[in-house]
Amino acid sequence: MREPRYHVDIRVDEQTSSMFTAGRVTNISRGGHFMDTLTPLPIKSKIDLALQLPDIRTVLNVQGRVIWTYDIRRSNSQIMTGTGIKFEDMTPEQHRLLESYLSRLAPREMRAATFATAH
Repeated sequence: MREPRYHVDIRVDEQTSSMFTAGRVTNISRGGHFMDTLTPLPIKSKIDLALQLPDIRTVLNVQGRVIWTYDIRRSNSQIMTGTGIKFEDMTPEQHRLLESYLSRLAPREMRAATFATAH
C-alpha cells in the first residue's frame, strides 16, 4: 500500500559522489520525496539529503536513492522535471524526526481537503 503523501514546499540539499544540488521538495511521505528541479539526478544514484523541516525547526540528514526522474501532472499532462527519492537506511532517530514532521502535516492536509470539497 502506498504511503500518504503530503504537499509541501521545503528546501533540500542533495549530494551524490559527483554533484551537489539544492531544490524544493513538493511532496513527502514516510518512504521518500519528490524534488522539483531542472537538473534531475541519475537513476539509482545514492544521495545524501539535508531536508529543512520548518514546522519542527530542524534539519533531517538522511540517505536516499533516486528511483525516478520526472513526473507527469495528472491535472494538465505537462511534464514536471524533478527527482523521486526513496529514503534508505534511516536510524530510529531519523524515523522519529520524520514522523514528528509528517504528523504536523496530516491535520493541515485534512483541513485543505475538507475546504476544497465544501466549496
